[in-house]
Parts: sequence; C-alpha cells; structure tokens
Amino acid sequence: MIPNREAPPLPDNGQQNPLITSRRNPLVKQLRQLHTARGRREAGTVLLEGAHMVEEALRHGLALQRLVFTQGWGENHAALLAQVSPRLQHPVSEGVLETVATTVHPDGVVATALLPRTPWPRQPRFLLALDRIQDPGNLGALLRTALAAEADGVVLAQCADPWQPKVLRAAAGASFALPIRQCPDGEIMLEEARGWGLRTMATCVAGGLPYTRLDWSLPSLLILGNEGSGLSAEVVSRCQVAVSIPHSDAVDSLNVAVAGALLLFERLRPS
Repeated sequence: MIPNREAPPLPDNGQQNPLITSRRNPLVKQLRQLHTARGRREAGTVLLEGAHMVEEALRHGLALQRLVFTQGWGENHAALLAQVSPRLQHPVSEGVLETVATTVHPDGVVATALLPRTPWPRQPRFLLALDRIQDPGNLGALLRTALAAEADGVVLAQCADPWQPKVLRAAAGASFALPIRQCPDGEIMLEEARGWGLRTMATCVAGGLPYTRLDWSLPSLLILGNEGSGLSAEVVSRCQVAVSIPHSDAVDSLNVAVAGALLLFERLRPS
C-alpha cells in the first residue's frame, strides 16, 4: 500500500491513553466526521468498524492511526490488541463507542487508517468497471468478487463512496488489496480502456451475446450498470461487445452483484 500522507504524530510514551467516557471529547468529534464522504476525503482517512475489519487492515499493511475500543473488547481480543502500538490505543466507554460507530450494534472496536492507495497496474489485462452502482452492499460484494476473480483493478463512475463503512464491510477487506480508480462518468472509462488497448464489454439484460460464448482470454473492460436502470444506451452503443446472461422470464433481471459474479468467474472457468 502507498499511503497518501503520513499519519499525524502521537506521543510515543509506550503507555495506553486514558479511558474516554465523555462524548464531548475531541477525538469523538474527529471520528464522527469520518461518517461522511467529505470528512473521509478531507482527512485522507478511512473508518474501520469491527474486529474483522481491523484484522484485514493489519493484514494488508494499512497505517492505523487510532484504535478505539471498549474494555470488554480489549479483554476478548488481547492478541489483536498486541499488534497495535499502545500510543494508538484509545479505550472508551460503551456509550462513546456507540457514538463514534455507524452501526446500530457495534462489536466494541473502531479504528482509523490512512486511505489505501494500491498502485494502478501499468498495463491491465482485465478490469471491472461499475457505472452508478449506489447500493453499498452491491458495491462491496462486487469489489470482493473482483479480487477473488483476479481482476487487475476496478474503475468506479459515479458510484457510492467505496470507503464508506458499509461498503468496506461488504467487501470484507478486498478494498485494501484492489487497485480502485474513480472517474466522473462512463465516457471517461471507455476512453481510458481504449488507451490501454482493452476490448469494451457492456452488460445488457437481453439482446447481448450470451456470456458463455465470449472469448474471456482477450484483454477486456467489463462494465456493469446501475441497479435500477442498468447502463445508458449511449454507453452500450460505444462498447465493442454487448453481453447478456440468459435467464428465465419469471424475473426481469438479476441482482447486479450476482450478475457480476457469474461474468467474472466465467473468465476463470477452465476451457
């Protein structure tokens, strides 16, 4: 990972910070600012909620800035706590933890880390592009699937913020390993794909080439569209290939995360 800046300096006295019980503590205000995309962007910081997210952040080498936890969580996760410098540890009351977390029932820990900056590949061979995906669960699931299916990176155009806690939880750590690139719209995605020499493939509910008949070995950019409206006719018309997933007429369309999984893993299926 390449952090965009260094974590702010903290006193290295080798001692854990005192228990925070007041919701007016300055640290509480700082953490609550990370509930918004603007706050995360201005701070260059991501909010991690739950033991699993902390484990994934450490596993991927993210630079932790703060670890905020309740006494009960600390007692039950001594091994994980030992991986974090005492100067970064901030024990808090359960009330304070509930205030800084975005989940209704937090599991006892919240951490902050510098926004991941995974290097973009110089010459990608297969990219997933997402156009106006708004549901955090769908976006996170697609990022997780893209990593599992060995995509070289993911391009996001007008999607939900990939660094919001709901997306991070759904991605289950994939966001920390995937190269992620954000751009203003689908047109720019297509222009960049051509610059990389990638075949552009648009997904359509019907009328496209069945996905099992495509040559998935070619360098490509696969584009998935918005949950409700799919891809715009303009974006589809500018792609070289339209691809569809045959399915029963009993449903209008497939969930975008499900469709993405079928398409992405088709590329890995032995020929």
